[in-house]
Amino acid sequence: MAMKMKTPRSFRELCLQIADSSIGMVEEFCHFCRFGGELGRAALQAAAHPRRIKWKSVAYYMDSCGSDAMPIIALLGFLIGVILAFQAIVQLGRFGVENYVVNLVGTVIVTELAPLVTAVVLAGRTGSSFAAELSSMKADEEIDAMVTLGFDTGRFLLLPKLLAMILIMPGLTIISDVCGIVGGMAIVCSMLHVSVAEYFARTFEIIQPIDLMQGLTKSVVFGVIVAAVGCMKGLYAERDAQGIGRAATSAVVIAIFLIVVVDALLTSLFGIAS
Repeated sequence: MAMKMKTPRSFRELCLQIADSSIGMVEEFCHFCRFGGELGRAALQAAAHPRRIKWKSVAYYMDSCGSDAMPIIALLGFLIGVILAFQAIVQLGRFGVENYVVNLVGTVIVTELAPLVTAVVLAGRTGSSFAAELSSMKADEEIDAMVTLGFDTGRFLLLPKLLAMILIMPGLTIISDVCGIVGGMAIVCSMLHVSVAEYFARTFEIIQPIDLMQGLTKSVVFGVIVAAVGCMKGLYAERDAQGIGRAATSAVVIAIFLIVVVDALLTSLFGIAS
């Protein structure tokens, strides 16, 4: 039996698809702006009344989102340091400048790769978890019950997640920094016959406070993006099982997209400032 060939789309169908995608992007942007206002209002109220923050919930999310992610982030940081150092030795060796491998590994990991990889991992783990949790509560009408009883959903549901991400992201980024530098050390010391003391001395010499501040600043901004997108997709999810799955998936995709875009913008700003 001959296979049935799929007919190509017409120009009208292509235009309709582009229009639908554009409308969807505008709607997502409007939802994000409205949700950002709600989250900002909750943050201002928390700053004015810190004792009203649910610190037990913050500690719970810090434990579930931070400590559980430490092994995978440490392993990824180490492997990225290994790969970066190996590729740098191969490429720079063609020009006889292998001595600059330490400079490359230390600077790139601290300023770019460590905060970016940490944010991407947490977008997949934590962002999807936040979206699934809130969308499940919405499907079970738990959020509607809280609103009916007069509870502030921003204070009880959103703010603990946001604060937890802001607090754990710098620590996880530093862990990724250390593991990445150690991974680079394993390759550099074995292939270039550099001593461990010399490697760390050159690393501490090349990494400036502005580089560390750049990486930690990015990590905090990325943490806000992961928490905000995950919570937004959970609150605006449809009230069914498929809606929960779509919310978790779109939370990861949108968070990673925004992380990459914001990373490019922050890198440009720090480059101009320096």
